[in-house]
Amino acid sequence: MITDRYITANRPDIVLVDRSVRRAIIVDITIPHDDNLVKAEKEKVSKYLDLAHEITAMWNVESTVIVPIVVSVNGLLAKCFDQHLKKLSLGCWIKGRIQKAVVLETARIVRRFLTLEP
Repeated sequence: MITDRYITANRPDIVLVDRSVRRAIIVDITIPHDDNLVKAEKEKVSKYLDLAHEITAMWNVESTVIVPIVVSVNGLLAKCFDQHLKKLSLGCWIKGRIQKAVVLETARIVRRFLTLEP
């Protein structure tokens, strides 16, 4: 993402802009190990603070919200996950789909590694 000043973390996964309420949303997705769930969530928020301030100034929006989507490799969710979904105007129905996708992909990776399939 091109900004007026140099920012090290300038490539979030998704950036949404809601022009009706003049708000930008930075979404960053990560899948850490179970032990690093809370740490990964905090790192994602602090990582994009400078970019959020820059987007607010450059894009003529009133606010920029950082929404970390953090799901562990075993499908565990952080306590704040529901709040993050509300910021994205997504219902709780998507939680199960996200967890299922992560667990199935983890199983596929493990299966592929153990059988050494190409």
